[in-house]
Amino acid sequence: MMPLHIALLELKMYLLNRAELAFSVALPIALFALMYFSFADDAAFSADAHVVDMDGGAHAREFVRRLDALDEIDVRERTIGEVESELDRSAITMAVAIPAGFSAAIDAGETATLTFMRRGNGGDTGQIVASVARATAQGLAGDVRVARLAFAATAPFGVSPEDARAAAQAALDRARQAPPVVVETRGVSADEGPDLVDRMLPGMVVMFLLFAITLSAQTIVEERRVGTLERLMTTRLSVSGLFVGKFLSGVFRASAQSAVLLALGFIVLRAGGAAEFAQIMALCVCAAAAVSGIGLIIAALARTRDQSIWAAVVFTMSMTIFGGTFFDVSGGALSTVSQFTITRYAVDAMSAILSSGETIADQGVGLAVLGGAAVASLIAARLLFRVSEGGR
Repeated sequence: MMPLHIALLELKMYLLNRAELAFSVALPIALFALMYFSFADDAAFSADAHVVDMDGGAHAREFVRRLDALDEIDVRERTIGEVESELDRSAITMAVAIPAGFSAAIDAGETATLTFMRRGNGGDTGQIVASVARATAQGLAGDVRVARLAFAATAPFGVSPEDARAAAQAALDRARQAPPVVVETRGVSADEGPDLVDRMLPGMVVMFLLFAITLSAQTIVEERRVGTLERLMTTRLSVSGLFVGKFLSGVFRASAQSAVLLALGFIVLRAGGAAEFAQIMALCVCAAAAVSGIGLIIAALARTRDQSIWAAVVFTMSMTIFGGTFFDVSGGALSTVSQFTITRYAVDAMSAILSSGETIADQGVGLAVLGGAAVASLIAARLLFRVSEGGR
């Protein structure tokens, strides 16, 4: 039980160390939030349309109603004085003015005019609103013209103007319900892999799980330097028992860190349910075992604390960059390189569970690679492990 006691003691010390918790938990949460909100681009467009109705006619009011009915546009009706004042102060950059005679021109079949009052070029949002307003006005004028043509065609048969307009409007409404052209919006990742959260959350968890190497390696190097490991040998603890305790300590610490990050990701981002959480957590434990073994190898080879930190950082960044932590690396030279990293298999397996509905039973290759890396690193680390600077 001595190795387990060592592992639990070091886990308790880790949870009580605010600096280490800030690095391993708070920092990845902040980075994930920054990356998510920086690269997430699936938010729908929305804007305010500042409208001045100087006409007041039926078609002007219908134009305002149709514009406000659009999900993307929120109409703000203003007076001409308010708009001019806010344009001067740059409080707004564009407004739509409906001049007097707008409704009359549409009724007469003449060209109706909209006035776009803007500061500079109106900005990107203002130009989009202007385009939407122009299309809405043209659609309104087109509907009125269709109704007029319908009446002209049916007048010889004694159809009243009201009936002609009603029939034309009904036909237009049916056409809008079943338009001849439908626009479909699809993200780039829809057919090419998991979405942003499904890839980024596992990537962030695995990257900081790798950073746990730094903590475990530098701790062992420092304990060996000051003689703590040698003094432990005066107890009933054997070298193998100490080695197992250090290995379990790394696994517990990395697993605890992963559990916190995953729990927050699942709660805040609703990445999946309890089944997905449990399966990804199992993959994290496998990855933690491999990472802990690699940390022990670095600790055995490093002579100083700085050497252990640099070795761990180089290893972590190499795995992160070449393993496709935050992007798919299938195809090309990078795909070949990524096959020699544990990161690719861990992130791909977790991402598949989140995005493709697969289970941990489908991740045979990933589990085999992580398990093989854990066994190989443990064997190498045990052969290299020493409790004193001189050697055993």
